[in-house]
Amino acid sequence: MFVRVGLLVLSFVLGVGCRDESASPTKDPEATPSVSPPASVAIAPPSAAPSPAAPTLPVLPPRKVASKTLVDGSLLGEFSFERAAGDEGMAWLAAEDACVAAGKHLCTATQWQAACEADPAVAAVETWTLTPERDAGFFVRGGGAGCGRKTVAPGAQASPFRAGACCTPALAAAGRDIQPAMLRAMAKNVLDLERTLNARRASALAGFFDERVRVFLKEKSRAEAVGVFEHEFGKYEDYATVHELCDFSADDTTYTADCRKITRFGGKIGLVLTRYLFVGGSGKLRSITDPAVYRAFAEP
Repeated sequence: MFVRVGLLVLSFVLGVGCRDESASPTKDPEATPSVSPPASVAIAPPSAAPSPAAPTLPVLPPRKVASKTLVDGSLLGEFSFERAAGDEGMAWLAAEDACVAAGKHLCTATQWQAACEADPAVAAVETWTLTPERDAGFFVRGGGAGCGRKTVAPGAQASPFRAGACCTPALAAAGRDIQPAMLRAMAKNVLDLERTLNARRASALAGFFDERVRVFLKEKSRAEAVGVFEHEFGKYEDYATVHELCDFSADDTTYTADCRKITRFGGKIGLVLTRYLFVGGSGKLRSITDPAVYRAFAEP
């Protein structure tokens, strides 16, 4: 009994599955003829909605920013300022590398302020500066009317509305009871040292050192001090340093420069207070120490 029912069901399923469609009483509808375009007509493929174009930021050609006295009484030396095409949309490190490739560095916040006061058009473009904020990120200047706008952005944060401006070296020099001409000479000595450090020419440093020099708490001969920097330059190919502000003091035989210094090595950026002790007259370095770290070395 069960076998007969199974065979009947199976034969019904096979019959349905093998139904002859040509015997269907329903007539197939006529196919609508398709109309093909002439061969000479090209059919454009579907395209996505166009993405908004990146903003075009104004280029600021190279210009000299004259030496001036800042609101705090310090003297900022003359420097060159430039905002080239193509430097928008970069993270901080890429913007700094672009400036270094041009033989300059990102302008410090002090330099940007002076450049903006000389030409208010500088304020129109939101701009990275070299100056780190003490906790994290870097100061960003501009992007609005006037020269007062200041924000902080993480170094890895790129924006199509933000650019980088490149400057030649200049530092703000302050010094109580030091004549401006002497203050400029002292600042020049620090900047000459900065250029030699950034050229990573250890042998050239011998001309800056006294016969005995204290390098980070250890007294060394001139040759030994050169060896310390030779080792650092060999270890860190990206070694670079920029002095933003130096506060000078002097006595009868020596003068001291307490400098706020931005240093890069091994892919890390730090903000430190470096104290240089120079011999009066000769201007030779007798001591280099870092009495304070404003921002510990870290990746930007």
